[in-house]
Amino acid sequence: MILEAALTVFAEKGFASARIEDIARAAGLGKGTIYLYFSDKQALFMGLVAELMTPLITNGEQLLAHEEFTARDILASVYQTFSVEVLATRKADLLRLVITEMGNFPELAAYYHNNLIRPGLDLLGVLLERAKARGELRSTIVMRAPQVIFAPLVMTVVWNTLFQRFGRFDSEAAFQFFLDSLFHPAEGAEQ
Repeated sequence: MILEAALTVFAEKGFASARIEDIARAAGLGKGTIYLYFSDKQALFMGLVAELMTPLITNGEQLLAHEEFTARDILASVYQTFSVEVLATRKADLLRLVITEMGNFPELAAYYHNNLIRPGLDLLGVLLERAKARGELRSTIVMRAPQVIFAPLVMTVVWNTLFQRFGRFDSEAAFQFFLDSLFHPAEGAEQ
């Protein structure tokens, strides 16, 4: 209940303008109750990241454990999970906040990086090494800049934040393009 209220208030007001009082009101609680669980607004934001986003890392670890899956299959599943569990939900608001406001809050950016981005990049490194060893990659240059694999995810959030009212961004097409760009086609697959 507190985290849902925090996401609502952060999404409406932004992190900088949100107040604990606003979050307490949205949760139907007294301000003091919030402080029983979170020491300040920053701790509340960190709680949101932990609750809403870190399950994506667990999902990635579970997918990676299946060595019989190709790297393309795993990354396609990650994109699909992200579409369903983040882009199509209010979790997209959390990503928008990270993109638009974390530059002004280095401690929060560091927390987000250390708890979501870094573990995600570590998993991606394992996936790319496996793909390289199996000859699945079209080019190994991506291993020098694996962050680019997150580009369709970030582009979707940026587009939807800034330009959605002017036209739709087809994130599924962006995901497919990236997969086609990264990996050789499967045996017998059409190009």
